[in-house]
Amino acid sequence: MKATLEKINELHRQGIIERFAIGGGIAHFYYIEAGTTYDLDVMVGMKVQTSGLISLTSLYDWAEKSGYEVSEEHIVIEGIPVLFLPAYNPIVTEAIEKAEEVEIFGVKTFMMRPEYLMVIMLDTYRAKDRERLIKFLSQSRYSLEIFESLAARFGVLHKYEEFKAKYYDQ
Repeated sequence: MKATLEKINELHRQGIIERFAIGGGIAHFYYIEAGTTYDLDVMVGMKVQTSGLISLTSLYDWAEKSGYEVSEEHIVIEGIPVLFLPAYNPIVTEAIEKAEEVEIFGVKTFMMRPEYLMVIMLDTYRAKDRERLIKFLSQSRYSLEIFESLAARFGVLHKYEEFKAKYYDQ
């Protein structure tokens, strides 16, 4: 994982990816009891093309030039499948912007804050997100005030109320 994070930092330094933050399962496990995940999700800011689309071409060109295998949507970097996801909505965009700098395996990187991860879980609302949200609420250190404020601002507070009534009876 250390070598993978170093390569991601290199992508950032080279300007291939702009601001980035670790999200998904690895970010969850930074804050809660570890579970299972297949890959490393890296949420990225990418340059918007004149067409208005976001292109990952420079990322895949870098992978090919550097000799890294592309397996479906993942680039296997130093043995770790990495999924680069452009910021696909305002929640993720802000989560990347507000990510905190942390050190993992001796490498500085950016991690989405727990309150943003929790709001993203409410937004996607898959079964695994609901399970992880229960763990976040009971195991992680987060600000309830910030979480509820973000949930309201991003229009998922109703899902949180529904979630609490159905799955999280304190």
